[in-house]
Amino acid sequence: MQKTLRNYFKGYWLIITATLFVLCAFTGIGGIILQDEPMGFKPADYYIANVIDERSNKSNIAQLINLLPGNKLYTGTQQLDLQGGAATAVGKFINHNLPQNKSLKAVNIIIKEFKLTETPMGASRIDGQLKLRLAFGLEKDYGTQLLVEYKGGLHYVRSINSVVAIEPYLRSSLKSSLQFFNNWMQTNQTENAKLAQNVKIIFNDYTENAEGDTIYYTANRPLSWKDFQGKAPNNTPYAAGVMPSIGYNQHAKVVNGTIIVYVDMKTSLPKSTCWAKPFAKDDYNLNHEQRHFDIAQIIAGQFKQKILAQQLTPDNYEAIINMQYLDSYRDLYEMQKAYDKETGNGTRQQLQQEWNEKIDKQLLTKASSTAAM
Repeated sequence: MQKTLRNYFKGYWLIITATLFVLCAFTGIGGIILQDEPMGFKPADYYIANVIDERSNKSNIAQLINLLPGNKLYTGTQQLDLQGGAATAVGKFINHNLPQNKSLKAVNIIIKEFKLTETPMGASRIDGQLKLRLAFGLEKDYGTQLLVEYKGGLHYVRSINSVVAIEPYLRSSLKSSLQFFNNWMQTNQTENAKLAQNVKIIFNDYTENAEGDTIYYTANRPLSWKDFQGKAPNNTPYAAGVMPSIGYNQHAKVVNGTIIVYVDMKTSLPKSTCWAKPFAKDDYNLNHEQRHFDIAQIIAGQFKQKILAQQLTPDNYEAIINMQYLDSYRDLYEMQKAYDKETGNGTRQQLQQEWNEKIDKQLLTKASSTAAM
């Protein structure tokens, strides 16, 4: 009896050992090794710079069920991981099997989810689910600019008497994700603003077909006293007043990898904010107020030139336009303030004439530079 029992346990141990050996046959010391396999394509405009693991649980990529043949013994779960961890193993697999031309766009892969889990299905089968979620993005100084996400994986059902080779499943899912991203890049290369290489700015002066309360500056549309439709503020010492401003509309489209930015400039003046006292309505005072409007147009032209002088890229053009607009608005305030101070709000006729000439000269300069754009 003792000899029989001893032989039974000896055979039992050999069965367990054989089962675990088959499950681990695709792993090396320290984890699963992804086998080399060419991708079958060559990236034309990017390379994979980094693989970053952002999973909430970074341990054990696979959880397998251990069962003896015939379902005679359930031995719990076996936890397996990629050798060196997910980021290292995936990065090594990509470096070995995907051409890496570092003169192209640097792309980071962020692992959001990578997990194979097995669960029992009744008495004779095991259900396996592999889930893979990756984010692909451009490497920037500030981190990663997201381009697209991939969600994939696979599902299998195996008998309790069989063993699963999980490495090919992991490898196949990774290949599918890389093929997906390569196709996405080919489709979006010339149309996606994030992938654009260049920026071109096109300026236009904003106009409206029918003039309403707002006057948009044009050289052939000077102010008239009819435009002064507002009420003079109480107790103001001034004879008349206007409130010109500058602004812009902006929209963009991507054409053959270049972002075309259309900027419609607005030098405007609401009639409802223009006011004049009855005794002030003569040509001299109207000229003084017109010059306020002219100054706004000059600053709008300087705004254009400042932007065109910058080295614009797809990453910085919006920030530069915004920054230059704020600077120009401050310039507008300062020039209007200097104009009124030096001319005494128009009461110093000699200085008013000097400002007239100065403004006319700058308007001509603006007109010439605009024609050259």
